[in-house]
Amino acid sequence: MRRFGLVAKILGGVVVVVAVLVGVAAVMLNSSSVQNKMIDYATGLLQEKLDTQVRIDSVHVNFLTQRAVLTGLEVEDQQQRKMLSLDMLSADFGLWELLRRKVIISKAEVRGVRARLYKNEGEPANYQFLIDAFKQDKSPEKEQAAADKAARDTTKKSRLQLDIHDFLLADVDVHYNEDTVALGELSYHKGWNGKQSGQIHRLRGRFDLLTKKGKMTNWVSIGSLTVDERRKQWLVGIDSLHYRNDNHLPRKNEGKPNRGSFDTGHLDVLANLQLAIDHIGKDTLHAELTQCNAVDSVMGFHLKDLRFKVGATRQTAHLADVVIQQDSTILQFAEAELQLPSKKEGRALAYSTSEIKGRTILRDISQPFAPVLGKFVMPLNLSVKLSGTDSTMTFKDIKVTTDDQRLSIAARGGITHLTDKEKLDIRFHVDNMTAKGNIKREIINQFVVKKFMMKQLNALGTIGYTGDIAILRKREEFSGLLRTAVGPINFNFALDGRDKYVSGSLRTSNVELGKALDVPDLGKVACDATFKFDISVPRTAKVRRQRGGTLPIGSVKANVSEAHYKGITVKDISANVESNGAIAQGNITQRNKHVDLLCSFSFDNTDAVSKMKVKPGVKIKALEKLSKRIEEQKVKKEEKKKQKTEKKAQKEAKKAQKAAKRQ
Repeated sequence: MRRFGLVAKILGGVVVVVAVLVGVAAVMLNSSSVQNKMIDYATGLLQEKLDTQVRIDSVHVNFLTQRAVLTGLEVEDQQQRKMLSLDMLSADFGLWELLRRKVIISKAEVRGVRARLYKNEGEPANYQFLIDAFKQDKSPEKEQAAADKAARDTTKKSRLQLDIHDFLLADVDVHYNEDTVALGELSYHKGWNGKQSGQIHRLRGRFDLLTKKGKMTNWVSIGSLTVDERRKQWLVGIDSLHYRNDNHLPRKNEGKPNRGSFDTGHLDVLANLQLAIDHIGKDTLHAELTQCNAVDSVMGFHLKDLRFKVGATRQTAHLADVVIQQDSTILQFAEAELQLPSKKEGRALAYSTSEIKGRTILRDISQPFAPVLGKFVMPLNLSVKLSGTDSTMTFKDIKVTTDDQRLSIAARGGITHLTDKEKLDIRFHVDNMTAKGNIKREIINQFVVKKFMMKQLNALGTIGYTGDIAILRKREEFSGLLRTAVGPINFNFALDGRDKYVSGSLRTSNVELGKALDVPDLGKVACDATFKFDISVPRTAKVRRQRGGTLPIGSVKANVSEAHYKGITVKDISANVESNGAIAQGNITQRNKHVDLLCSFSFDNTDAVSKMKVKPGVKIKALEKLSKRIEEQKVKKEEKKKQKTEKKAQKEAKKAQKAAKRQ
């Protein structure tokens, strides 16, 4: 935007010079013919000084009505291209106030401003000659003398005062290389009581920025902006603020339907806001955002309302009474402290909040961040304290509950490496989670996923959990202690987002597995187990097309240190289960000194495990040993026979060598 500030300064300088020359001519004689001759003379001087073409269609100054009008100003650059143009400039002025060193413009109007500015790499800008022409060509001694004289003049008499009551700027179009700014209308008004107001309509711009990923094209437009001074406050309203950008790369979720649509390289935001400014100074600000709503239809994010009070300096900002509202989510907190970043002063961003309280429905963030939450409409109550920097976030005293308290979570955690997605690390420790009754099923039903082993889940009763959660680059890890109605379970498992597998282990010393699996004859079990299941949608879909079935696809291996079945206690049992999606087949082995007891089983429905097909078996170790000895003796005989054959072949080879030598 500095480029366009420079454009305004250059254009303003040219207009002021022309206006002064016009004023001198007008004061000399209030005659249109003489004024035009003086304008011809003034434009000649300008052309000589700038070494380029300067044209003015007409100038009219009427001292009776105290009005001046200039039309058709054009300035070419030194390549004879039209650089600056102005359709019309008019001003109603107070002549007699000039005698008291006051310039009072009751009404001023500027229309049709055009600027075409260029700056090619390695070459001076096409407007550089204007800057050079108006530079003061004075020695340091002369500059100091002029400054001293100006200081003495200031002490002798007051400065010239400028007072504008009404001003209108319309139809502005500025180009700087490929960047553009266009303005429909800007108006300013000062009332009889000194209160000021202003409006901007149809402001739009386009500009390119270079980022680490390449060129970013940005479009900004404002339907209207109003500023009113009322009761020691400035009221600011912005309607139809539209920001859009394009990094000229594919969207991050392109071809990835399970990924959220949030992408800072493809934003399309339409917003409206109202702001009340109590104080604004060089380094201080005190204001209140009274209303703000924003929507990104492409990303699917809707901010229904945002409100807060802010007091800020160059170093810090204090927020108070903050309210954030989406369609079905509202968050509030009393205050927040921010340390504002500054590369020049070596200061990084830092922030902290008081307790954030609110109510949320996770569906509100599903489209931009987590499509899997698209059907999650269960209301959740939330409280948390937040702090962090530009690359970290820390969450303290996290509490999540449902209205009926059937679900309650207490946790803490944090995020590191926010600015580097390859190193992004999200970790939470759950101090306690409790899920009562059917809330487990209700939560799972919020997701559009296939439901497995729901009957066994209900059998677990009230679930308590304490443990850790880690979300890394394409990997999620979960571990901890699960407390259930059938006994405690220690577990550790991970979701591999690269190879699409879920794997892990679990350990228990006293679980009533029969209750969980609906096998009445099976009692308490102590075991260790590992598992691995395929969660790749393309792979599992292919298998199901070939085999059908609704079972998970994967394997479980377990070592049972002790189990109770029909009143009998058995120990040292190993079990393996393999499921191909259509049928699960397993083997159980109970090892003893002389005889191993074997059992194979199969089932095709997790809700009817008690009806599985079972085939018992026996392995007699004495027979196994005998069979092993026989096999070993057979192997020894084969080895001896092989050795005799090799020796015989060696003798034959030696005889052949001797015969060859004799020949």
